[in-house]
Amino acid sequence: MNLQQLRAMAAIADTGSFSAAGQRLGLTHSAISQQVRHLEQELGVALVDRSFKPPTLTNLGRALVDRARMIQALTEEIRHLGQEDGLVGSLTLGAVPSAMLGRLPHALGALRRAHPGLRCEIHVALSGELSEELRSGRIDAAIATAPQHPIEGLLWTEIAREPLVVMAPADSDEENDRSLLETHPFIWFSRRTWAGQQIEQLLIDRNITVQSMAEVDSLEAIAALVEQGLGVSITPRLDSALAARARVRTVPFGQPQATRSLAFFERANMPERAACAELLKLLQAAHEPPDFVPDDERP
Repeated sequence: MNLQQLRAMAAIADTGSFSAAGQRLGLTHSAISQQVRHLEQELGVALVDRSFKPPTLTNLGRALVDRARMIQALTEEIRHLGQEDGLVGSLTLGAVPSAMLGRLPHALGALRRAHPGLRCEIHVALSGELSEELRSGRIDAAIATAPQHPIEGLLWTEIAREPLVVMAPADSDEENDRSLLETHPFIWFSRRTWAGQQIEQLLIDRNITVQSMAEVDSLEAIAALVEQGLGVSITPRLDSALAARARVRTVPFGQPQATRSLAFFERANMPERAACAELLKLLQAAHEPPDFVPDDERP
């Protein structure tokens, strides 16, 4: 058994075929197949079910991939030992779209300046998708809305609490969140996201009925729709750059104002990776853009 064979198994799990795994690793289809067969012969078990087209991993194959990822992570940590010029290697990070508008770019910039030898790959997706990719080992860590309940196999650390606001057209004249929500069509922050599900539950808890108009998972798209007077929405507070562009007004949602928790996720069964620990530290200390003052509160 060797690391090349384990990398081949992980690549098959990631890409879904021997050919795609070979392309990722710079090997031929036959070279990948040979590595898998040698590993199966050494272990005396079937790791791939070849009755399917393309072949799929068996239960034992998937279990081996989980452990292979742990070994790969440990190997990368060993390579870092003795490095005097900072972290090297790679980090694959998942992030929800809204995180790309806040503190994450600041933290990634600081990480690159401090550790130019560390290559970061960013995968943007919804919270539920990121949790599955993290559990399967396709990404190393993720930044997403904190879940309502624990997720088996994952640990998370809160990095920020973001106020929730009602976003409304600039010329709307309702004075509070309830009147805005009950008067105008409602644009959902996608309920496929954990933040959207939290918002839906908060509306239920407050017995507020909305008139659904659309469901969108992009803050920029929601702001554009609201700006055109097509409805109102509940979202995490806009970052300063987007707020400066969007011609909308915002009022706090709830009294006290409701928040969504943004968290850093890691696998529970993985040893601490230096790159993940460094990014988490930078996220917790990242400079936040200046608070956006709602139109209603401006002097």
